[in-house]
Amino acid sequence: MNNLIIGDGGMGSELRIRGVKVPSHVESIWSALALKEASSVVEEIHLDYIEAGSDYITINNYAVTRPILSRENLDTELESLTLKSIEIAQTAISKSKKEGVKILGSLPPLETSYRADLILCEEEMDKQYSEIANILKDKVDIIICETMASALEAKCALRSALNTNMPVWVSWTLHGNQMNTLPSGETINDAFAELAGLEPEAYLVNCCAANLVTPSLKVLNKLTDVSLGAYANAENIQIESNSFQSKLAEERHRDSAIEIDEKTYLKEASKWIREGASIIGGCCRTRPSYIKELSENLKN
Repeated sequence: MNNLIIGDGGMGSELRIRGVKVPSHVESIWSALALKEASSVVEEIHLDYIEAGSDYITINNYAVTRPILSRENLDTELESLTLKSIEIAQTAISKSKKEGVKILGSLPPLETSYRADLILCEEEMDKQYSEIANILKDKVDIIICETMASALEAKCALRSALNTNMPVWVSWTLHGNQMNTLPSGETINDAFAELAGLEPEAYLVNCCAANLVTPSLKVLNKLTDVSLGAYANAENIQIESNSFQSKLAEERHRDSAIEIDEKTYLKEASKWIREGASIIGGCCRTRPSYIKELSENLKN
C-alpha cells in the first residue's frame, strides 16, 4: 500500500467547527467567505491536514465560481480569490516543511452542489470552467473536477481542465441513498461513457455517504485501468435499491445519514482499496483526525 495517496478532508465543515461563519451553500458564497474573513483559519486547516498525513491539499476555491460569487456581487473577484486560495495553500505547505505535498485546484459545480437541474448550458459551462482552469494552470499540481452531479457537467469541466495540458482528475457525487446513481439520475456507467475520448489521470467518487462508494468503485474498476479514488462524507446511509427517486440528492442523504467515527470510516476506506482505489481522502464532516486514522493504518 506504499503507492496509496492520502488526501485531505472537509474544509467548509471544518471552518464551521472552528467558529468561522459558513452560511448555507444554497444561498451564500459560503466557504469562499472564509478567504475574505478568515484566511488564517483556512491556512491552519491545510496545515493540520498535512500534519495528519495528507499527501495533497485542495485549495479553498470550491465556492469560487461566477454564479456563486454573484450572490454577493463579487463575481469580479473570481481571479483574485482563486489566486488567494492558492497562496494560502502554498504558505501552509511551506510552514509544514513536509516534502512533496501536492496542491489540487478545484473545478466545482458552478451553481449549488448536488443540483443537476441547475447546471448551466453546455456552452456556458465550457466558458466558465475554461476561465477557472486557466487561472489554475501551472499554479497547482493537479486540477480536480469534483462533486460532478451529471454526465454533462463532468464532461464540460474535464474538457476545460484537459485543455490546460495539466494532470486532471474527475470525481462524481452520488444521489443521496441510491447506488451507482448521480443526482441527475444517470448511472456511473452513463457518466463514464460520456467522457469517451477525454481520459483523466484518475476517476473518483466524492461527497456522498462512505458506504455508497464501494459499489461505484466496483463498477469503475471493470471499466478502466486508470487510477481510482474516493473521498466521502463522515456518514453511512441506508442504501435504497429501488428505482431512481427524484427527491433532491441532499435531502435523501440527510433523511437516512448516520454519523460515523474515524474507525468506521477507515473500515469503509479499506473496502475502497479492495475495489482498486489508490487515492483516499475525506469530504464533508471528515476532520484531520479522520485523515490521521487513514494515514497511520493504510500507509504503515
